[in-house]
Amino acid sequence: MSDFTSVAVLSWSLGLRRWWLSHGRELITSPFLVQPKAPGRSPTSNFILFSFTDGYSGNLRDPTTFLDVLNIMASIVAPVLFIQCLLSILLTTTLAAPINITRETFRTCRPGNWFGNPSDCCPPKIIKGPIVDFCPQYDATKPLRVRKALQCLSGHELKTYTRKLEKGYALMRALPDSDPRSFKRQNEIHCAYGTGSFIQDGSTNLTIDLTIDVHMNWHFLPWHRMFVYFHEKILQKLLGDPEFSLHFWNFDNSVTATPRHGSHGCYKAGHFVPPMYNEPSKATFEANRSFMAFEPNRPVDIAFDLSQLNPLLGLPIFPNNTVEEQTRMNREIMHRSMITLANTTSFIGKAYRVGDARIVIPSAGSGTIELWPHNTLHAWIGGWMRQPSTAPIDPLFYPFHANMDRLWSVWRKLGYGNDDPTDPDWLDTTFLFWDENAVMRRVKVRDFVDLNALGYTFEEVNDASWIFFDNSTSPGAP
Repeated sequence: MSDFTSVAVLSWSLGLRRWWLSHGRELITSPFLVQPKAPGRSPTSNFILFSFTDGYSGNLRDPTTFLDVLNIMASIVAPVLFIQCLLSILLTTTLAAPINITRETFRTCRPGNWFGNPSDCCPPKIIKGPIVDFCPQYDATKPLRVRKALQCLSGHELKTYTRKLEKGYALMRALPDSDPRSFKRQNEIHCAYGTGSFIQDGSTNLTIDLTIDVHMNWHFLPWHRMFVYFHEKILQKLLGDPEFSLHFWNFDNSVTATPRHGSHGCYKAGHFVPPMYNEPSKATFEANRSFMAFEPNRPVDIAFDLSQLNPLLGLPIFPNNTVEEQTRMNREIMHRSMITLANTTSFIGKAYRVGDARIVIPSAGSGTIELWPHNTLHAWIGGWMRQPSTAPIDPLFYPFHANMDRLWSVWRKLGYGNDDPTDPDWLDTTFLFWDENAVMRRVKVRDFVDLNALGYTFEEVNDASWIFFDNSTSPGAP
């Protein structure tokens, strides 16, 4: 169907909505609809006694009255539901398509918001130079780079990695703000993509919220994999070291175990904030975090109360769990998020296509992996990490999301029918990122589903600590 027809259908639906807002009150106050009778409500229910606007009143426990109400409601609600369903089918048929970020998307960028907090972080609205399609160019004759678990780095390897990472961030922070590879601009691109600053192309004159957000929908995992990938590439370029890997924070592993025979992985618990990110003298340090994140023997709280993620609520209240209590809760949450609740739809997140309104309630669109441990850990770390407009200001964001990337790959290996979506509207979603040479790249989701093609893998760790958790039915789990 043509774009003109699509816009016409959408405009007609908006017209119907405006009519309802104008005349709905007349319909609601007609003698045909029931309204709550405020005086004399039944003590057993607030919704038992009803009165009609023409003076008739009745008890819904009376079968005759109840049938009368059903007939009245059906005569009005049924046509409305039919029209709503028809509109849904028409809009889905005419507008459904993959999200596509273009030069126009950048040109129409505007200040966004997150839970009412305004943000103004648009990148330059004019993209200079060509936009080059991204194509993985992994050399199959070379071994895969290995992103390692930070808690197992030690000795010379730890010193070398820390020195390189500090140097890379010092060089990145020294870049001018006009350079899209600068540390500041890295934050701004996440902010723009995560606060509704970008608008779906062609929708600027419509009166519904068609802003773009890479959170709370099926774009969360692939977009952040892309973001960390290009961040790592920029560090490699600045360091002059194409083999440099951004190692991950293995926060989900709460148990130290004996390695399996012949294993060369990391089996040490990783649920503490990596020390290199808590030392004030390091370029990886950020002071703006919750006090809990600085306690060296305090395990992370993956079960943290999600309601406290809202910055409007002020400082959160942190439960004072023992290490044993927190370890058990973390293992249970991971088991629930990655296994018990995690089929493809619930794990990846809700579909989000052209014509879909921005999802603003996490529980309405986020996959289980985004809710737990992603959102909970962002809230627990606090500071800049509490909201998408500022989260990458904290260098801890990157090893955190490197592990989120790893967990996606682990989920796919667990079986249980854990397959990525095959919907073209997911695979052909297109984003724009500046690469390590400050060249704008056009990147599709389908190019980022195969880690081997991207040239890296992850060190093996003790995922068995939560995979085989033996009490996942506890009422305290999500």
